[in-house]
Amino acid sequence: MDAELLLMFAARAQHLAEKILPALARGAWVVCDRFTDATFAYQGGGRGIAKERITVLENFVQQGLSPDLTLLLDMPKEAATQRLESRLTDRQEQRDRFEQEPGDFFQAVRDAYLARAAEAPERFAVIDAQHSLEEVQTQIRQSLLNRVAAWR
Repeated sequence: MDAELLLMFAARAQHLAEKILPALARGAWVVCDRFTDATFAYQGGGRGIAKERITVLENFVQQGLSPDLTLLLDMPKEAATQRLESRLTDRQEQRDRFEQEPGDFFQAVRDAYLARAAEAPERFAVIDAQHSLEEVQTQIRQSLLNRVAAWR
């Protein structure tokens, strides 16, 4: 568990140095698929690593940098499992290391994500992802428009 946590933050440190910080220095917007909230959810909620340990690494690696907006695509565990099974069958894919975890792991991950969202509602937009692709896209678009309007 510790090695996994350290690898996540090592990768994040490299991603920050090589991609995110240079983009921000240019004045660009940065869109990232998973950031530290994912670590709190997967390694914290799922693996049971103490929030305080993750926070120490977050502070060390990110030095105060955090997302302005986090889009949390949420759905009940059962619906997510069903969607995963369908995707794997359709694409003839294998489960990755996380996808092989038992159902209670994913419930713990979801609970941790939702707890993070409740702690920082000004930063999170929780999207109901069990709807159609078009509806999810509409929710995302509206969340982005609302956030941009609030920043002006």
